[in-house]
Amino acid sequence: MPVDSFLPRVQYGVAMPTTSLRARQTAATRAALLDAAFVLLTTGAAPLTHERVAAQAGAGVRTAYRHFPTQADLFQALWEERVRPLIPPGFPRTEAEIAPRAAEAFQRFEAHEPVVRTVLASPAGMAIRNRGGPEGRAAFAEALGPRLTDYAPEERAMIVAVFVAIFSSPFWEVLRDRGGLDGPAAQRAVQWAMRSLITALHTHPENTP
Repeated sequence: MPVDSFLPRVQYGVAMPTTSLRARQTAATRAALLDAAFVLLTTGAAPLTHERVAAQAGAGVRTAYRHFPTQADLFQALWEERVRPLIPPGFPRTEAEIAPRAAEAFQRFEAHEPVVRTVLASPAGMAIRNRGGPEGRAAFAEALGPRLTDYAPEERAMIVAVFVAIFSSPFWEVLRDRGGLDGPAAQRAVQWAMRSLITALHTHPENTP
């Protein structure tokens, strides 16, 4: 690499900061650790520990702990930077987005079926997936907000929980495996379920769980 690539860049007479070699190495090591963790996750290796991740990445265990001090830190980074970008399109923020985004999520589950099934089956994957629970509940509470005003707080919580459960990879897996549906049929089914629930909220506010 040319020596001048490590020197400050100058633009319009002002020195522009450059990323240091150490910062680039740190970022590369972190990425290698996450890549290794993702490989272990998707191949079903268990348990997903700092020691196994470090060995897979060819790094020291202390290095793995320096980047991810706890298992929760490792799982959070793995979820946000490797697993989540492959799967859901993002939680809906309006009522109109609920049904189409559910179908899109199921389409993504289908496209990345090996990863999704591994995440559902392994303890590490379950821990990673469950980290999206609070965000999902908050998103559906916002999307359904205008329809929930007539319900008591505990009823609102139950309604939101049902929507979160349907907008999920376990529900996709149930439709595929126990329900015997193929991918496109599962997408249509989840849209029908979401629309039916929304219609019920519109027309039958007294029929609370």
